[in-house]
Order: sequence, then structure tokens, then C-alpha cells
Amino acid sequence: MLKHLKSLREYIDALQSIGEVQTINQEVDLDLELAGIIRNSYEQKAPAPLFNAIRDIEPGFRVLGAPAGVSRQPGLYLARVAISLGLDPHSTGQQIVESLVAARDRSPIPPRIIEQAPCKENILLGDEVDLLRIPSPLLHQGDGGRYINTFGCIVVQTPDGKWTNWSIARIMVVDRNRMAGIVKVGQHVGDIHKMWQDQGKPTPFALALGVEPAIPFVCGMPIPDWVNESDYLGAHFGEAIKVVRCETVDLHVPATAEIVIEGTISDTDTAPEGPMGEYAGYNWIGYVEQQACLSCNGDDLS
Repeated sequence: MLKHLKSLREYIDALQSIGEVQTINQEVDLDLELAGIIRNSYEQKAPAPLFNAIRDIEPGFRVLGAPAGVSRQPGLYLARVAISLGLDPHSTGQQIVESLVAARDRSPIPPRIIEQAPCKENILLGDEVDLLRIPSPLLHQGDGGRYINTFGCIVVQTPDGKWTNWSIARIMVVDRNRMAGIVKVGQHVGDIHKMWQDQGKPTPFALALGVEPAIPFVCGMPIPDWVNESDYLGAHFGEAIKVVRCETVDLHVPATAEIVIEGTISDTDTAPEGPMGEYAGYNWIGYVEQQACLSCNGDDLS
């Protein structure tokens, strides 16, 4: 029987119960220091750092690093991945993969739409939107900017509403209400964006940050075309994933997300993005590409 953790906060509690979180109350800097601590945690297989105080960021915002890192504790090497997917923390890699494969043979379970959700507690629209309030770190020396997304869920839908795709891609902050991200044809988010472009329209999108822990894994999986990640994840857990309607675009997002950013991906405009060191730790200094420009209509924060 899988244990479905339905929020990031439940996940943090579960990690704390097995010693896989290290709380950091000392103030850290968004410029390289926060990322350096996270990188060291990955390399040392140390508990996931939870930063409670970030310089120049208002109290209440927190950052969890290494949410899918491996552990040096005996028998808990893949505990963070296993717990995220509802499995015993002592599960092996093979057991994790077999569980995910088994879900492909089950009937999809569509998400359940609810009316109220934690992310609706604070809603900011129009001129109130300010992406610079959100703690987006400078991850590597030489990065082209601050990356607001590395583990969040990007939500887009085909113009006919028949396919809702959840995915992950790096997204860089441009200014208080614009971001730049990799949206390429050949990837699902890019294929759907092309459908909107062909109609001469921007693509409605939502970026859900701090979602329940299983969602980032399905966002990065090679789910087939026209299959909703939400339905697959419902099949995995044997129950529907809860979603809630956005405020400014016709989309639904994971209901327990900590932050939801809503807007459109321009069908014409691009913005400079990168370089970024990525997971390998290498950087192509000075290399910048024009990537999709994402304009924000509103923020929902819990």
C-alpha cells in the first residue's frame, strides 16, 4: 500500500522523521552561498537543507534544497525518491522503477477539481506581481541570471483542451513580471506551445512551485504524447490528484502547491536566457540563447 504524501509540507515532515532534513536558521545569501550549501549536501549525501532565513527576502519564504538527493544513511540511499513516490524509505532502485512501471498498466485516474486550496490564501494580480520577492538563487558563478525554477511543475494545455501536460524545465527570472525558459519543439511543452503559435496566440501557462513530492518525478518522465501526467500519477497512487483552477488562465494546477505563477508564453517574443551550470557543474561562459518569454499575470501564495 502506497503512502501518498499530498503536500511539500507533509514530505518535509516525513524526511525529518528519518533524519533526512537539516534545518538552517542562520541567514544565507542567494548569491552562490545557498547553492554552494546545496551542492555540498548532494556531494556529501547529507540531509536536505531547509533554509529558513534568506538575506534580503522577507520572512516566511523558505527554500528546500536537494529534495531528491541520495542519503549516506545505511539502507536509506534512495529514501527521498522512495518517500516521494509513496514507497518504503528502504526501497531499492529496482523496486522504485517497478512500481512506476506497474502504474502504466492501470486505468488512468483523472485529477479531482476542488474549489479552495492553500495556494489561494494570498493572491496577487496585475501591478502587485513581483517575481523578485520570491527567493531565486544565483546557482553557479557565471550563470546568466537567477533561476526561479529547477524542480517546479510547468502546466500547459492544448488549444482544444484535450491534453494537459506537466513538465520541468529551467526558468530564469528576467524582471518583476517576466521569465525566460527553454520551450523547444520535440518536447511536450514545446509541441503544445507550437499549437498555440500556429493559431497566432500566446500559450497560457502556470508554474507550480513547492508541489507534492511525486509530481516533479512524473514531470520529468517520458510519458507518451496525449497522456496526462496527472492521470498517470493518479493511477500510481490509486486515487485522484487534487487540482484547483487558476485565477487568470484556463488551467488547473496541483492544489497544494506553495506558489503558483500564472501567465502566457509569448507566441512572438523571446528573451536572453543562460548560461547555466546545470547538474554537471560546467558552464559555457558568455553563451546566451534567445528563449521563450513568459509573462506573468498573477501569483498565488500559501
